[in-house]
Amino acid sequence: MNDVRDEAVGAPFTEAAFERLHAETFPAVWAMARRICRDESEAQDIAQVAYLGVYRYWRDGKLREAPRRLLFRIAQRAAVDVLRGRARRERLFAALPKQGASEWPERDLHDALGTLKPEDATLVLLQAAVGLTYEELAAVQHQSVGAVRSRLYRARAQLRRALAGEHR
Repeated sequence: MNDVRDEAVGAPFTEAAFERLHAETFPAVWAMARRICRDESEAQDIAQVAYLGVYRYWRDGKLREAPRRLLFRIAQRAAVDVLRGRARRERLFAALPKQGASEWPERDLHDALGTLKPEDATLVLLQAAVGLTYEELAAVQHQSVGAVRSRLYRARAQLRRALAGEHR
């Protein structure tokens, strides 16, 4: 039987080879993702992202390493991205004013976001709540990564001022 470990970088893509890769590696990929992120549904998402990435690279003939190795590398990076996104969301929610606290004037986050241009508010939410990277935001906005970073920097500064009750 042909083991997926034997698949070389230049091995031709076939649905059967991909199915064999999936059957032989899914328990290990899922277990690794589950161990890193400690959530079963996130582990499923990570596995799906990893297999989709390998499928596309292999199908398009763009493999530069063995499919199994690429699979685990993508899964590991996706799991780390999930952890980073979770930490970003936790920091965002920790910064929100608590009920009854008057650390910030009565202006809530919704009103503060309303002071931003709609495109900038969307960028802030996509990064903070959804966890998109600068590269992903640039692709969504059809702009360069540098332009997205600049817009986010200015939008966050304006958001801080709005939350503090300062007017421009």
